[in-house]
Amino acid sequence: MVVLAVATLLYLVGGPLVMLLVASFKETHNALPFEGGVPWTFQNYVDVFLNSQTYRVLVATLVFAGGSLAVSFALAIALAWLIERTDLPFRNVVFVLIVAAIGMPNVIAAIAWALLLNPTNGMLNIGLRGLFGLAGPGPINVYTIPGMIFVQGLALVPITFLLVVAAFRAMDASLEDAAATSGASPPVVARRIVLPLLLPALLSALVYQFVSVVESFDIPLVIGLRGNITVLSTRIFIEANPAAGLPDYGLASAYSVFLLAIAIGPLLLYNRVIARSSRYATVSGHSFRTRRVRLGRWKPAAVALVATFIVFIFVLPTLTLLWTSLQSFYAVPSAESIGRASLDAYGAVLRSSAFRNAIGNTLLLGIATGLASMTLGLLIGWILVRGKSRLRFLLDVLAFTPHAMPGVIIGLSVLLLYLLLPLPIYGTIWIIVIALTTQYVSIATRLMTGGIAQIHGHLEEAAATSGAGWGHTMRRVVLPLVLPAFLNGALLVFLLSIKNLTLALMLYSPKSVVLSTLVWNLWDKADTDETAVVGVFMICITLTLAILLRRVGGLGSLRT
Repeated sequence: MVVLAVATLLYLVGGPLVMLLVASFKETHNALPFEGGVPWTFQNYVDVFLNSQTYRVLVATLVFAGGSLAVSFALAIALAWLIERTDLPFRNVVFVLIVAAIGMPNVIAAIAWALLLNPTNGMLNIGLRGLFGLAGPGPINVYTIPGMIFVQGLALVPITFLLVVAAFRAMDASLEDAAATSGASPPVVARRIVLPLLLPALLSALVYQFVSVVESFDIPLVIGLRGNITVLSTRIFIEANPAAGLPDYGLASAYSVFLLAIAIGPLLLYNRVIARSSRYATVSGHSFRTRRVRLGRWKPAAVALVATFIVFIFVLPTLTLLWTSLQSFYAVPSAESIGRASLDAYGAVLRSSAFRNAIGNTLLLGIATGLASMTLGLLIGWILVRGKSRLRFLLDVLAFTPHAMPGVIIGLSVLLLYLLLPLPIYGTIWIIVIALTTQYVSIATRLMTGGIAQIHGHLEEAAATSGAGWGHTMRRVVLPLVLPAFLNGALLVFLLSIKNLTLALMLYSPKSVVLSTLVWNLWDKADTDETAVVGVFMICITLTLAILLRRVGGLGSLRT
């Protein structure tokens, strides 16, 4: 079984990576990388590394990533501290609302903020101009680097919050008390005690979210391209999907190798810190206690901060889409536009065969990816926990590799692989399923490894002693015991899959349109009312799944 698992991961992970590397050394200006007679070349890397435009794109990518991380971590740390360490009112309600915001797909959030902060007729800009008596466009232009940072930073907060909130919950308050007793002020305690102890959790979240930002595609595509702002992920997409002419897969592959190197770099720093994790332990066999800080006169300000965040991350975008879905053309709220409100766009979308096909493809995509990822994660997790083969290290590395691979790279490498292999899945929904399974096998393995580790090996040994084979033991003993973790993971992967625009857009065809690509196609054609309608449906679906996932505990696994 170890050999089978390694072979499967080599196929899913190693195969596309090899195709990517090979294609990066091919001359593909007017040909596919694996056509006969296509010459080998270093020119793609010359064009990448000796082109000044590459470094402008790199600077834009790093500024975008750094700014987005700063916004998301400032908000997530503040929210985690308020919920876990203070007497903030309605803490559980706030926690659920933050988690539920995961149900807002990034492409929908980007479109909503484009409608709100368009410099000419964005609703918020019109309101600000009226409030302050300003003339001309603006005063805020979302189609800028700061605009992208704002939207991406908000989008990152829910997952960042989940990644750091457990560390605040587990911190021993006696350490802070000792520092305060020694005369340290609250800012000094935060800087010298709290933040250093949180370093592993913060660094883990930072590495995870850094990869999320550099691979981010939805917001740079919707907002960045309209402002002539290109980051590495959209550069790769443009080379692989040009508006005119043939794709240059060789150059796109060279850019992908460059982006992959940038994404993997922070993991090395993270591993060095984790190797000394005992320095940051606060929970031991000695007395351990937590304490809530009384906010006192700061409580109204804390409540206002939380309420403002919830309005910005969920309420405003949702209301904007609802309003836009009722208008035959985009208009700001007024007596005249209220009189024009109708459900015509809903009727048009519901009657559309494209929407019905997208719904069917989306459900198939989510179910197939969830089951495939978790089944493979179950097999790999069992081998990592119970197996004794020397190949376990290779298996662990292969299972972790997709975590460091930006989605745009997985999409391009899978596309190249199935242009070469004689398998009839190119242009079908199944190539997207394979790409998404590759991307989410890391999180599936993590979830199942933890679940299997909680099962004592004596149960499996007893089954084997009774004559049960490995397959029978897995089916009758292991799977029933880990079924809650399996189902939670499948639900989480389902949610992530149907929200994913990167892989769906890079690999789709007219027969494999899903809701995320349908939203982009409608937005690209300036059908704002139908775009908003599909967006409302997506929010309803993903929000329902996010709340369900919170209720059954699936999102709690992301907190460590």
